[in-house]
Amino acid sequence: MRRFSPSGLFIACAAALAALVLTVANPTPEGLVHLGFGDREVRAAPGQSLSKAAKHDLSALDVFNVTLVRVRDAYVDPSRIDPKNMLYSALDSVQFNIPEVLIDPYPEEERVIVHVNDQKKSFSTKAVDSPWRLSGKLKEIFRFIETHMNPGADLAQVEYAAINGMLNTLDPHSVLLDPETAREMDMNTSGKFGGLGIVVGMRNRKLTVLRPIKGTPAERAGILRADHIAKIDAELTENLTLQEAVDRMRGAPDTKVTLWIRRKGESELLRFDLDRAIIRVESVESRMLSKNVGYIRIRQFSGRTGQETREAIDTLEGKGAKGWVLDLRSNPGGLLEQAIEVSDLFIDQGTIVTTVGGREREPRRARRQDTNKKPVAVLVNTGSASASEIVAGALKNLDRALVIGSNTFGKGSVQVLYDNKDGSKLKLTIAQYLTPGDRSIQSLGIVPDIGLQRMLVPEKNDEPTDYLRLLPPSRSYREKDLRAHLTSRYATDENKPTYELPFIYEPPTRPDENLEAEGAEGIQMEEEPLGDEFVLDFEIALARDVVVRSAHGRRDEMVEVAAKILEQRQAAEEEKLVEALGKLGVDWRDAPKREEARPQLEASLSTDKSSYDAGDTVTLSGTVTNQGQGPAYRVHARVASDDMVFEDTEMVFGYIPAGESRTWKVQVKLPDAAYDRVDRLDVEFTEARGNAVAAAPVNLRVVAADRPVFAYSHQLVDESNGDGLVQIGETHHLRVTIKNTGKGTAKEPTALLRNASGDGILLKKARFELDPLAPGESKTLDFVFDVKPELREDEVVVEMTVYDANLHVSVIEKLHYPVRVPSAGPTPAKGYVQVARQEAAVLEGAAEDASRVASAPKGAVFQVTGRLGDWYRVRLDDKRPGFIASEDVRPTKSRAKQSKLTTNWQVTPPAISVEIPAYVTQDATYRLSGSATDDTHVEDVYVFVSNRDSEVENRKVFYKSNRGGGKPNELPFQAEIPLGLGTNQVTVVARENDEVKSTHTVYVYRSGDTVTAAHSERKSAGRQ
Repeated sequence: MRRFSPSGLFIACAAALAALVLTVANPTPEGLVHLGFGDREVRAAPGQSLSKAAKHDLSALDVFNVTLVRVRDAYVDPSRIDPKNMLYSALDSVQFNIPEVLIDPYPEEERVIVHVNDQKKSFSTKAVDSPWRLSGKLKEIFRFIETHMNPGADLAQVEYAAINGMLNTLDPHSVLLDPETAREMDMNTSGKFGGLGIVVGMRNRKLTVLRPIKGTPAERAGILRADHIAKIDAELTENLTLQEAVDRMRGAPDTKVTLWIRRKGESELLRFDLDRAIIRVESVESRMLSKNVGYIRIRQFSGRTGQETREAIDTLEGKGAKGWVLDLRSNPGGLLEQAIEVSDLFIDQGTIVTTVGGREREPRRARRQDTNKKPVAVLVNTGSASASEIVAGALKNLDRALVIGSNTFGKGSVQVLYDNKDGSKLKLTIAQYLTPGDRSIQSLGIVPDIGLQRMLVPEKNDEPTDYLRLLPPSRSYREKDLRAHLTSRYATDENKPTYELPFIYEPPTRPDENLEAEGAEGIQMEEEPLGDEFVLDFEIALARDVVVRSAHGRRDEMVEVAAKILEQRQAAEEEKLVEALGKLGVDWRDAPKREEARPQLEASLSTDKSSYDAGDTVTLSGTVTNQGQGPAYRVHARVASDDMVFEDTEMVFGYIPAGESRTWKVQVKLPDAAYDRVDRLDVEFTEARGNAVAAAPVNLRVVAADRPVFAYSHQLVDESNGDGLVQIGETHHLRVTIKNTGKGTAKEPTALLRNASGDGILLKKARFELDPLAPGESKTLDFVFDVKPELREDEVVVEMTVYDANLHVSVIEKLHYPVRVPSAGPTPAKGYVQVARQEAAVLEGAAEDASRVASAPKGAVFQVTGRLGDWYRVRLDDKRPGFIASEDVRPTKSRAKQSKLTTNWQVTPPAISVEIPAYVTQDATYRLSGSATDDTHVEDVYVFVSNRDSEVENRKVFYKSNRGGGKPNELPFQAEIPLGLGTNQVTVVARENDEVKSTHTVYVYRSGDTVTAAHSERKSAGRQ
């Protein structure tokens, strides 16, 4: 018989914890989940040699088989275990992660065709009717894939990808965590780790302190919010990713680390020598509000949350607290046992939560000891999930607290963590939980007693940043919106808030605007204060006022008290809304109760032109004319579009007397990086009395900006013994010349060098933010790094990235330099040599495997500066040498003559050209033709399609290899692309090699009645 071990149960929402990085993604401004090409591919990790990456025995499927056993034995709903579907999904995940793999499933024929490079093979899936036959078939397919795929893949990551593809068919929260993610999760849930005690983030591309944690080494040393960490020990943070910086600051307790801080108002860097310590991250913060109401905010449920909440209660009661505001907003969940402990602090009897799995039920009941019986109001929002919902549901359903806010996330399932031998973890859904009364919140959430809706009314309406929002978003991102979400027979969608109150939201004034999240766009309607900053917002103030007027800690009494308060607040908010819109020239009077003649309304939506370039500002104009006999009241419109730039754009017209018209204009800024597309804008008009208003949709063309393409050449310049090779203890300059070979200007080009070799490399200059780079222009720069004695690897690996943040264009390459035996370097020499062969290679170092930096034609003459074995060191220009094999040249008395020296551009991303017959079609398939060309080599071309409404995310639909092609530097292609209704994001990828690639994205709109119906459905949903 299965028993649930509460201490081992883990419940969390995917929105925040590292455990669920793979299950929830926020949409990009373009409206679809961003496809970060290269981010998820399974080539060898930075600094990992191919031999290490390949040691994993893929065909053994050790972790996969252990996962299958656990799924069979413990999964909450065995009816969802479908071996064939699991196989198809596992292979789909593999093809996403390995570019040269394409999967063509034919479920109706019970077979799948697997393409790997220029090879393909058909596999029958007819016998895949059990988990073990699934495993056997996958082994067979993996043997074929491994035989024909490109070398260098991290095979463990291939297996992890297959496992997560398989788990995707079960539910969004069953997931395999790779060892690194598992380690991060352990620290999140334990609430402690060895470190300094600061919360950091990348702000304006700088490592910035968001919050020093009280009582930690960083806080005691005087590190402040908004400090910029310039160096960690001797390493510049501009060279590090956020995770790398965090890893550098963490470590064993009592070890030392030095932070160099750049602080506003200080001319020099500030030095802080710190001793690492065990950091306990408090999950609870508290304070006394006015009117003697205690405020307790729980960020997440980690190992000490129950104890911390009890301590907060004791402290605030000592100060005279008469009631509680329990803030669970944006709390993603955590440990089940801690949620029960927190609930038990306020409940003296009844079942807090029941865990149900298979035939097993385990109720957890309240204990009667030390119960706090003072009034409680609980604040929640859509980011409140799982463990938060257990607490809110228990306090609400046991008549103990009033719940205020918006519907919660709706995650009613329980996961358990299993450790694997390789350090990975399986998080598997093994049960569902029920709130008191056997009520499931799965996909529904906790419905608040008082539903609050934030509205935004700008002070003016003449800029794209002047956001007007009177309605809730038409799309939600909650449990019910996740693919393959679970359903529960215990879930009934019957409850509605007892009261609803829209209010004008006033975003808090932030003392450090530069701490806004880098890349954030628009207004986050449920944003939180940063750091320890406390803001008495509308929700907290309302909860406080309800609590202070409640004599007893019973929900039914608090509902009655709330009614009187809400009546006053409703009138006040109504008055504020009318006044705010009045300042914008809109008469927002409400319709009187008396009967009047009916209006007859005609409406139109238009744009100032039909085609726009990326980065333009679109002016949307709505006009409503009343041709009836009576007035219209509170006329309002909202746009529906597959493009999130336009979706939910609102227009207000207000009161329109008979015979008059009203026009509203709104500015919408197109992103600079917008892709080619045609946007359809539907609009829904409403009127206070329900009088019909309709308008025809508008189509507008968005023309993408020409993109830059970054080619570059690189040469290692040895500043030590001068042999152009890497030895321990040396300093090297990596000279890079970047050239824009594309058609568009790079507006914000940046070059970045990352250390991919661990502690043995010290980057001294590794970031350049360049001036705009026009087509054909180039720029030369020098990265600098030291090779330290601590290096234990047999090669130096650095990763070079050149990107334009404005247009989202980048190219990445890992550079590998073997570590050579110590050498005295070249012997100084003089004279000249002349190329005797038809062409001679000029290398960066005195070794045959050194990188070629140029080619010299026959007759070219070089000045000699040194000799090392069979190599001449020659002068290329004032700043760099080169090396030529002695067999390729002969001594000469002629002077240097290098006018025909040809630079070797090591990185030249392929150029992609596509033929777009139309951006709108009614057909279910779309023929996409084009070609990829490159100066050296085109490896392959493949195509992804995404469609948000069809729940298609990055489906690979085409692959073509250039192996055996007639022209190695050119690859034409013609693909039949399946299209879903609505907007389809089509992305073509062309690779030069495993690292260097180009992408070209367009949007194709497939029209149809279903699309319009979907827009209408979303508009209606937003009004509920």
